[in-house]
Amino acid sequence: MVKNFNEYIKILEEKINKANTIAIASHMNPDGDNLGSKLCLYKLFKNLNKEVYVIENDQVPTAEKFLPGVEHLVDSDTLEDKKIDLMIVTDCGDIERIGRAESIFKKADFTVNIDHHETNVEFADLNLVDRNAPAVCEFLYLILKQMNFSIDKDMATCLYTGISTDTGSFKYDSIRPLTFEVAIELLKIGIDINKITVNLYQRRSKEKTELLIRALNNIRYYENNKIGLVSINEKDIFETGARKSDSDGIVEFVRDIDGIELSIFINEKKDYYKLSTRSKTYVDCTKIAKVFGGGGHIRAAGATLYKKDYPNLCDAINRIIDLSSNEI
Repeated sequence: MVKNFNEYIKILEEKINKANTIAIASHMNPDGDNLGSKLCLYKLFKNLNKEVYVIENDQVPTAEKFLPGVEHLVDSDTLEDKKIDLMIVTDCGDIERIGRAESIFKKADFTVNIDHHETNVEFADLNLVDRNAPAVCEFLYLILKQMNFSIDKDMATCLYTGISTDTGSFKYDSIRPLTFEVAIELLKIGIDINKITVNLYQRRSKEKTELLIRALNNIRYYENNKIGLVSINEKDIFETGARKSDSDGIVEFVRDIDGIELSIFINEKKDYYKLSTRSKTYVDCTKIAKVFGGGGHIRAAGATLYKKDYPNLCDAINRIIDLSSNEI
């Protein structure tokens, strides 16, 4: 648990009570824990009759579009002239990871960071960071209960989604007994577990499937097949008709191949490469990500490599494999 947890909770509760206008943001390229935590807080603050804005500058993955409140997401540009009393950033370990929302963050009267990343740099006025939590939504549940806030069905749906997605549907070794205890409490509130499961795990589009196939057709193996690497580019996304967010899940698919310890996924953009890594048992993914200024968790981490440093894909791959081979 967080050091000085009770003291920090009192400060957070005081700031929430005093705030009239609240903004909520998270890291770029949203996932279930990102959206679940933001939209849970959105519903809480609406229930408290606050003026609240949930920032999302990127495309919402199809799997999370069912979440209550997703239709209320706004671009950070719409808040440039808005006075923000309180800004909360969830599921984010570094201010640069919130992208364009950083300008709103810097102008807010008071800022809070609620997170669970081991590489968190504690960038807000108040930092609530539980590095042992497998999902920020689990930690957020504990925070809300400590403040005696009521959690309704919509909030519970959002929290369960975040926990489920960030634990690989309760498969990762980051989970702890408390994770299941929180999940049980959310189930008691009456969430529709079948609706959540179908949306998150059983709705892969034809286009997303075609993108996955294209990526797997170019898989490369290293270190006696213990490392698997795949890459895609913007042409692949265009030609398959996929959405940008449809690349989600590719790195996990490669990790799940028998014999693979470390999965590497490179998503090539115009000016940079987006690196994602996943491991099964012993490789610490953060060691690789940190070299490129990234971060994350032991079993899942990412970073950005810029083309000014790595002019072509082979340069990027060679550097990544050199680092990865040292961990095998």
